Amino acid sequence: MGRILHAKQLVWDFWGPLRGSGGSVADIDLDRLAADTELHGFVPLGHLVGREAVAAEFIAALGGAFVPLTQDAYVFLGGEFEDNVWVAETGEWSGPRQGTCFGVPGTSEPARLRYGMFHRVERDQIVEIRVLVDLIALGAQAGFDLLPPVPARNQLPPGPQDGDTMHHGPIDLAESQETLQLVEDMLGGCNRLDGASLESMGMAAYWHDDMRWYGPWGVGSTYGFQEFQDWAQGPSVASFPNRRGGFHQARFADGLTACFTGWPSLQGTFDGVAFRGIEPTGGPIGQNIMDFYVRRGDKLHENWVLIDLIDFAAQCGVDLLARLPGEQ
Repeated sequence: MGRILHAKQLVWDFWGPLRGSGGSVADIDLDRLAADTELHGFVPLGHLVGREAVAAEFIAALGGAFVPLTQDAYVFLGGEFEDNVWVAETGEWSGPRQGTCFGVPGTSEPARLRYGMFHRVERDQIVEIRVLVDLIALGAQAGFDLLPPVPARNQLPPGPQDGDTMHHGPIDLAESQETLQLVEDMLGGCNRLDGASLESMGMAAYWHDDMRWYGPWGVGSTYGFQEFQDWAQGPSVASFPNRRGGFHQARFADGLTACFTGWPSLQGTFDGVAFRGIEPTGGPIGQNIMDFYVRRGDKLHENWVLIDLIDFAAQCGVDLLARLPGEQ
């Protein structure tokens, strides 16, 4: 447990200059990154190798897009997966926009960029970062709609309704194991999909009726189990009838919270109906995803989901960023 606590403090302190109020990325201690740190990022950031590349192409680019830049996490947790120590968080970066942000033009007005990050820690350094953001939502704030309207709520989701989701202290092993088992049982249910029937997954056994599912812009958020079935799971199943999930680089729980990420996390064949305005290709697809969960009692209550829809669209031959004005 000691190394997880140490990793939590390391990651919290690494982003410390941005937490709580507007700060500058120039104050981040880059020595906390290993010299050969790897970053697995969203499109157009992609895969970066080395402290200098991560600092210049991710951290400095982010800091140049919001001046000053504030980082507000609303879920923070640590754990182990396959003998590796991970610390994850999700929340928002915010501040007045200055110039482009990974291809999205700025407006000089304050904006919010939803993020999720997983950090793999070895001893006293971060050796790997996985990061997803909602660039489609950032574009919408600047007046650019990259995907068609959806019946669910396109929104920047709120923080948790349930309890303390900022886990800086020691892990409660019993609570954590119960949460992780519930999430893994739910994933098993998803993989029982028979290709058509939502009931074949048995999701009602794992979710509260008043659940909240906070999807990315272009998919939308759903409030209540029926909306979740109608507007989140239903369209995905209709588009990818043989989809399977659980292909994770990290998956762990900390108290009543849990998280996982995979590159890709969900795989299938795009041979169903159109998905968010993108026509089926008949070929294989993968979606890079991050999920953050909160358990309430014996079922899941809240779920923040980030999906790299720009990468998904590119697999289908659609360049969403090309729909933006100016240089990309």
